[in-house]
Amino acid sequence: MNPELASIRTAFHQLFPEMIYEEEVPEDLIIPSMYFPPAFSFDGPDSLSTFTKTYSLQVKIFHESTQQAHAEAERIADAIRARRLLVPLLDLEGTQTGEYVRLNRIESRQGSSGMAPIVLTWDSRYFYEQEAVNPLNNVSWKGG
Repeated sequence: MNPELASIRTAFHQLFPEMIYEEEVPEDLIIPSMYFPPAFSFDGPDSLSTFTKTYSLQVKIFHESTQQAHAEAERIADAIRARRLLVPLLDLEGTQTGEYVRLNRIESRQGSSGMAPIVLTWDSRYFYEQEAVNPLNNVSWKGG
């Protein structure tokens, strides 16, 4: 799992400590709960040595009613907004690294049938692959 997605999922679970579904939502889902599907991404240039991937994630909040689900979604979104859209980045053991994921946008929407989505977007930068270069070992100058 993408470390940014794992960090976002942890932040959401701290704010809404309920059952989390990741692969699919079962027919007999537990209420209240959350569903974290895979994030989708698209890329773009960034600098001469990096490219950007913009991620989008739609988390679904399930509750007894659509109004309760939307209220929880809005509460979670407001808590993240109050943190300046910063989510602490975690390492593989779940320890904070001191770095953050900055969300570009967080949006709660009115859903249906006891569900409300929260839509998040964020950017990540990655280095381009670089060709291996043989270093110059012996350089001599002949001058006149």
